[in-house]
Amino acid sequence: MYYDCIETELGSIMLLADHQGLRRLTVNSPGYMPDESWQHNPSFMEPFIRQLKEYLLGTRQRFTFPLAPQGTLFQQQIWHAIADIPFGKTSSYEQIALDIGNPAASQAIGMAKNVNPIPIIIPCHRVLNSDQNLCGYRYGADMVALLLALESGKTILIEDHQHELA
Repeated sequence: MYYDCIETELGSIMLLADHQGLRRLTVNSPGYMPDESWQHNPSFMEPFIRQLKEYLLGTRQRFTFPLAPQGTLFQQQIWHAIADIPFGKTSSYEQIALDIGNPAASQAIGMAKNVNPIPIIIPCHRVLNSDQNLCGYRYGADMVALLLALESGKTILIEDHQHELA
């Protein structure tokens, strides 16, 4: 397992990946430390970091690297449906439940959303309550508001250092 970190307007973001794809993304999680067997490998992590930086600059709308989140088959089905929500759009728990063919699963959608190991990339911030309330996101309503502002073109969430993106 490999990891790297970047500093953003959201805070410190750590990405963890292996040869199957991105496994985890954490934001401001000082208690979450890499296992001794994990290697800090900026070279391996470069495609993941570059695309995340591009997203935080507002220049990338879709990630193209492979995802490898660990979870139950049901959670993975939910995360896949959430990943299909287009950049700049939102959906509801009820709509995701319909999308996966299980209209009674709204509460389970919320639970899967809260344990999503790859927030931002699997965009849980785009899933809102039926009244469009920004609550229910693991990192808080303020982060949802920032991410949605980014996706509407109103802000960027990382310093614009073009040489760092090359």
